[in-house]
Amino acid sequence: MKAKDIDMSQFKSIDELYEFVDKHAYELERNWDIVQLFIGQRNQATSEDEKQKAQFEIDCLHFDFKGKILFSQVYAECKNENVIAKYPDLNLFEKEAIEYVIARAQHAKNPILKARYNHLLWKSRPGIKNKNYALSAIENYISAIKNYYALYEADNHKETPFEIGRLYENLVAVCSEINSDVTQLKALTNFLLFKAKKLKFYTIHGILKDMLDYPKLFKPIDFEQTLSIFDKELKQNRRKVDDFNLVSYHLPTAIKIATKTKSDVKKWHNEVGLAYLRLANEEVEENRYWIKQRFHAEAIKAFALAGNKDKKKEVEALYAQLKPKIKLPGFSQQIELPQKHIIAVANNVLKESANKVYEIIASGYLFPKYDEINKFSKNNETSFLDYCTTVQFDINKNISNLRDEDVGAKKIFDTYNYYISVCILPYMYHVFIPGIKSGHLTFENFIAFLSEKTWIGSPHMKCDLSGEEQPTNWIALLAPSIIEFFLQTQAWLNSKYYLPSYVLCIDSLVLKMEGLLRDFSERLNIPTSVNRKNGMEEVYVNNILENEIIKEHFDKDDMLFFNYLLSNDGGMNLRNNVAHCFLDYSDYNLSKILLLIAGLLRIGKFYYNENKSPK
Repeated sequence: MKAKDIDMSQFKSIDELYEFVDKHAYELERNWDIVQLFIGQRNQATSEDEKQKAQFEIDCLHFDFKGKILFSQVYAECKNENVIAKYPDLNLFEKEAIEYVIARAQHAKNPILKARYNHLLWKSRPGIKNKNYALSAIENYISAIKNYYALYEADNHKETPFEIGRLYENLVAVCSEINSDVTQLKALTNFLLFKAKKLKFYTIHGILKDMLDYPKLFKPIDFEQTLSIFDKELKQNRRKVDDFNLVSYHLPTAIKIATKTKSDVKKWHNEVGLAYLRLANEEVEENRYWIKQRFHAEAIKAFALAGNKDKKKEVEALYAQLKPKIKLPGFSQQIELPQKHIIAVANNVLKESANKVYEIIASGYLFPKYDEINKFSKNNETSFLDYCTTVQFDINKNISNLRDEDVGAKKIFDTYNYYISVCILPYMYHVFIPGIKSGHLTFENFIAFLSEKTWIGSPHMKCDLSGEEQPTNWIALLAPSIIEFFLQTQAWLNSKYYLPSYVLCIDSLVLKMEGLLRDFSERLNIPTSVNRKNGMEEVYVNNILENEIIKEHFDKDDMLFFNYLLSNDGGMNLRNNVAHCFLDYSDYNLSKILLLIAGLLRIGKFYYNENKSPK
């Protein structure tokens, strides 16, 4: 059932719409269409009272729960203030709006609606927040999940398991926030794990993950017999994608449960080894032997943990046999920087204040230096390709010949790209992901840092076409992409049922970074326009980076990173690829936005005084 298929004229009053939504909330919720009905009712209502009630309902429905976190729909910077406004904002609900939510919590009949209203009231400000609202939310989440499963048995709708998992995630989050009897929660959990026969393994696995995330609610005894669920799944016909999910997600959960219940952990390490071995056996193409070898290495590690000496020796032999057959293009410089070291460095950085974390990244201290990269790229063995005419393909499959003078630059970027991949991206991940999850790093303190500690937040006057001076406000222009990055990541970290999208923040930030470099040039009285065939035009971003005055402020380490990130000289070429829409959806990934965040901090590493040079 979808809102667009419902005739709104049938509802003569908002009470009739309430009754309809109570009856069909489950079907509508699966299509996110309840809010559309109340928008329609608001638009067609003739009385101000009904319009206001419809708007209150819309506000309630525009909140989104991701585990313990309540998200608003829209975030934006207030005009002329470094304050982030959001819509809707539960803390700004006035008395009339709160009374409306309380009334709906009492009079709504559908558990999924009652759970939402009571959960909102539980998340409200002191003076409104009351334990009874949490208890009522728990009761109704349990009823809603049971009703959803009964509906799933009847109609087998593919979205229902997702909704069950999402509601269960909210349920355990509320339960963890109060001291109350969890008998009903555990009864529901047992039903979903062992008696809801139609639920798919991925939903059951999500429930087990939630149980592990809340050890105060679920004790070792609550995990009895849960490993049998994994045994049953392992008996299914294996496909390659299943083995990947097994080693990446499912078997690590089984290992945690076995550890928690003091069961046989070695059994599950052995299953990890077997799954990696199956993945390795699927790799038969010579150009993918390096992947096959990685799977062998992981299998050896798993069999060692399992104490399976025979299998370990077997795979070690396969590993040795495959070694001579692996052929990798590129350079061979070894980097001894194990994952544990990267995590340790990141953890130490996170012990600092948020401002200090941003300062460390802005300094480029942990990024590879130009001289090191240049040295390593020259030390690589000469390739037979050096004696051939090299043809390059860009992201859009356009062909270009690599000029002799560009060969050295390409080797530098190839080396730099390797360092970025194996060192910098893991480091950025282990700083920002735990930092955001813990609440230590937020869009509020990131924006405040840019505003108060960098030249980006410093006013700069520019003349418009009429000659009037207008102040620039880069913070207002950057805030939407920064907020989007933090919120997408926070939602992803707080819910297994949410996949982040970084399209908006990457598109916006890439183009704004070029603008920042232009603005920085203007503040230093560097021309950013040149005379071309058709008259005066703006210079390209790589021309800005080549300016000698710019190089006095950004050193060659900065320039290497900026060129790698933005320009078309052999790096990621993000400016061109975004501007011309060459990126597919899968290209808008966490790696790119993390590098852009690092780039933004490095561009802003100076504090600017309008009467002096940047410092």
